[in-house]
Amino acid sequence: MNQEEQLRVHGKNAIDALSPIVKWKYDSFQNVMLAEFSVDKEEQVLISLQQVFPDSWDAKSIRKAPAKVKHYAGPFAKLAKKQKLLAANLNNQTRIMAAWWPWGHGATVSVRLFLTNTEPYVEKPSLLHKLRNFFA
Repeated sequence: MNQEEQLRVHGKNAIDALSPIVKWKYDSFQNVMLAEFSVDKEEQVLISLQQVFPDSWDAKSIRKAPAKVKHYAGPFAKLAKKQKLLAANLNNQTRIMAAWWPWGHGATVSVRLFLTNTEPYVEKPSLLHKLRNFFA
């Protein structure tokens, strides 16, 4: 299954929920499903998106997000002002996440559905744990 097919399968709930409002296309540059729309649809799209992806982070809160969120999101975890990262089912290895990207000119917003990092998340030992092992 190619990248676009995987996105359509794993992102089906989000694609179906938003299809009455936005038009989706595959963006081969970033390997994402992309929807671009005017800000007059912003509230309606965000509410629908949050039904599928109830967990979200912004540029400030992503710093304190669990490490596995950043691991799964990869480069999409680097958020600028007004951008959001949305996810669901983080207790399992989630296969898809969404990026909310308002454009700089303020008239357009885009949503990108992307496949998550497939490498298993391995929690890194804390500094305290490392020190205990060092002195053991």
